Amino acid sequence: MGESEQSEGQASGTEEGAPSSVLLVTPLWGRDGGVAAHVKESAGALASRGFDVHVLAARVRSSEQTAGVTVHHRPELLDTHASLEMRLGEAARLTPDVAHIHQVDDLALVAAIRVKAPLVISAHGYPGCTSGVYYFAPGRECTRAHGPGCIPNLIARGCAHTRYPRTLPSKYRGVTRGLAVFRHGDLVISYSNAVDRHLAANGLERRAVVPYFPTMTPRDGSTQAARRRVVFAGRLERPKGVDILIRAAAEVDAEFVICGDGRREPKLRALARQLGVESRVHFKGWMDADQLAQEFANASVVAVPSLWPEPFGIVGIEALAAGRPAVGSATGGIVDWLVDGVCGIAVAPGDMSALAGALNELLDDPQLQETMGRAGRDLVNAQFSPERHVATLLQAYRTARARWRSGLGEARQAA
Repeated sequence: MGESEQSEGQASGTEEGAPSSVLLVTPLWGRDGGVAAHVKESAGALASRGFDVHVLAARVRSSEQTAGVTVHHRPELLDTHASLEMRLGEAARLTPDVAHIHQVDDLALVAAIRVKAPLVISAHGYPGCTSGVYYFAPGRECTRAHGPGCIPNLIARGCAHTRYPRTLPSKYRGVTRGLAVFRHGDLVISYSNAVDRHLAANGLERRAVVPYFPTMTPRDGSTQAARRRVVFAGRLERPKGVDILIRAAAEVDAEFVICGDGRREPKLRALARQLGVESRVHFKGWMDADQLAQEFANASVVAVPSLWPEPFGIVGIEALAAGRPAVGSATGGIVDWLVDGVCGIAVAPGDMSALAGALNELLDDPQLQETMGRAGRDLVNAQFSPERHVATLLQAYRTARARWRSGLGEARQAA
């Protein structure tokens, strides 16, 4: 099957071929980062609909109990020198209807799991890209498959995006191994059309696109007319475009709130001082879900000024769910949720003047903020709801089970 599957099944474990139990395998159980938060919320959404959910994790950073979810903590999970029995622990005795892998690229481990259950593997980023960011320059996304042709691009065309080129050979080999893991799955899931295209370019035919959904509960905040406040949330790294946002602050009369941490924070603070906007640019550091939800509630606009093609940009639908319009870069998965002129304004990545202009347009018009915020909330409810996530995920699980069973039948016939 060359095209990804996006049909929405019914969220019921009683249908023919529908699973009722799932094993999620992940490096981290908690809310440290967008992927980890998604895995935790997705597990809860499945459990709330009657599924028996087990989670196998190398690290556990949340003591919060989720009804219907059993967490198996195995610090040895990612230790390739340990035996498979030690790495899997008590999870080896489970017989789930499907196993769903997140950010684990160990072929021996996933092969051992697939012996007992259909295997679904999630691509939360660009698994076929050595640099991981899949672009040459802002607005110039890569479209090629992983292979020897990547080597001159890494060296000559600037897509390496690293200060440590000596690490590139090992990263290249790691991508080769990682893609072998994805090809071992019965189905590969992505969460945006941008990543789905990347998977297709790398020859992965058994694919499905499953929508993310917001992982935070929206909170009440101040009214649009009472604020001029731009909020950014994310890692403080160059591909996130925070430099561009701070430069835009020099042309925008507003408070800028930077939520997140990262190695570039000292340079970003220095840039704000250099531009004379340090009194209006506030660095809040890392925040938990409740704190970040409150920042969104008090925002006028949420900015997503990414330079790289974000695999999705989940912060965007968190903002829309809070009724806040977004100004974001028209690149990668952002265009899946940012409908230009409807729930926000899309700008060319890296274009500081366009970013400043879009922010000014919204900040100067509280009524437009309210209208776009309402449209964004409606968009999330229609396209990025927990219900749609679960329904589409279950259809993917059914497809994986059918393929796995077909493979078992072929193997028996061959024997």
